[in-house]
Amino acid sequence: MSNEKTSQLKEVSDMAKNIWLAGLGAYGRAFDEAQERYEQASKESPRLFNELVEKGRKLETQARTAIDDVTAKSKGTATSIEERINKVRANLGLGGVSVEDFERLEKKVDALTKKLNAMSAAPKKAPAKRAASSKTTAAE
Repeated sequence: MSNEKTSQLKEVSDMAKNIWLAGLGAYGRAFDEAQERYEQASKESPRLFNELVEKGRKLETQARTAIDDVTAKSKGTATSIEERINKVRANLGLGGVSVEDFERLEKKVDALTKKLNAMSAAPKKAPAKRAASSKTTAAE
């Protein structure tokens, strides 16, 4: 081989080796940076965790307060509805009537309705004999 070819081969070999070394260097640098970030995260994890716990406590307190407010308002609304119903009952003269009284009346109305339906469904008998007997007494 000539010196020129040997020189070109050495340059190509050196370039390939440099590319290989650059890749290894990039890997080493990335590894070192990842190691540093991991160590920082390990140091910051407890602080970050504690911050998240504190934020959670604040949100829980706010949520409980909101739920308590809604619950109190709904109880007040239910009471005012009850009061309105009682006023309407009093205006209609139903002030002393309880739910049980209404249920008993409903059962009685249902029973009477069944009896009326049964009576209207019963076959009607022809009163022909009575009409004939009354004619004969009138003719005599």
